[in-house]
Amino acid sequence: METPNSKIRSAVEGAIRTAFRGVTLGRGVSLRQAQLIDDPGNSSAYKALASGEGAEVIDDWSRVNLDELERDCIAHLDALGFRYYIPALMLSVLDHYGSSSMRVIGTLGGLYPKKGNEWEYNMHRYSLLSPAQKAAIAQFLMELPKLVELGSEDQKIVERALRNYWDEWTTRSGSFKT
Repeated sequence: METPNSKIRSAVEGAIRTAFRGVTLGRGVSLRQAQLIDDPGNSSAYKALASGEGAEVIDDWSRVNLDELERDCIAHLDALGFRYYIPALMLSVLDHYGSSSMRVIGTLGGLYPKKGNEWEYNMHRYSLLSPAQKAAIAQFLMELPKLVELGSEDQKIVERALRNYWDEWTTRSGSFKT
């Protein structure tokens, strides 16, 4: 028997998979490139990128594995990279939530456009998202507290992210604009 939460989770996952179907990285910044931007002296990351060791998945975000997502350099992704990785990151939060995980912190932080200095930076990263993709993100944020037991700080981030930007992609009835 399907529980209410399993129905919600299925709806959230379906919305993400549908909205981001076919998205590729293209010329965007990859997680490994972002790792080098974050730490230019990281010789192991540079060697792996230069040698093609364990080639990055850049044509199907749904195949990016958890180890790759754990590189946590989300803050250094450009708009193309953000659009490519955010669906995999959101699904990873549902599957592997941990309030102290840098992957989770980076994912939720990347969806929380703070007013002030960071606003334009975030708006640029969201600029390539389609209305359906924005609605899927809004749905993820709205339903996340029902699907995982969020830490108190993450709960605040989710509420603020919805208030600051993503509520625009929902309706008062709880449905999502596409």
